[in-house]
This record gives sequence, C-alpha cells and structure tokens, in this order.
Amino acid sequence: MQKPMRIVVNDHGVLTLPAYAILDNMLNVPERDYRTFEEMCSFFPKDEPSTVRNALTELKDEKYVIIIHGNTYAVNKLRIPNMKLR
Repeated sequence: MQKPMRIVVNDHGVLTLPAYAILDNMLNVPERDYRTFEEMCSFFPKDEPSTVRNALTELKDEKYVIIIHGNTYAVNKLRIPNMKLR
C-alpha cells in the first residue's frame, strides 16, 4: 500500500520547529485545518501553551495561517501552491 501524499512547505527553513509541526499537522490532517488556540493546544499536549501560541503567531506573521471568526486559525489556502507534495 502506498503512503499517502503529504503537503510540505518549500521554505520550511524559515520556520521554527514548533511552527513547522503545527503547520504540517494543519495541512495534512483535514479535520485540523482550522481550529482555535485551545483546540490546537489539545493536539500538542506535551507543548506549553506559550509554545503553541508563539508558533501560531509565527505562522500568522509569515502568512501561512489566517485568523477567522475572531479566534480561529485557518490554513491560508493561497500559500498552498508555493508548497509541494511529497
């Protein structure tokens, strides 16, 4: 059985490891492509909430995620063409 394709960020060298991990999770687990901060923390229980918050802020600043409905982080679908399948 073939492994499913994954979306990977081409310029992942500019992201910290926590930010890359969250983005990878949001991109490749369809039911997690838009979530609140609290929900994201529950997906990464070994990380401190401040680590998750900093990573989400980094992703927002780099325009990989956007905030919708006031408190929900969503993948910026316009950035996906700049990524690749692996």
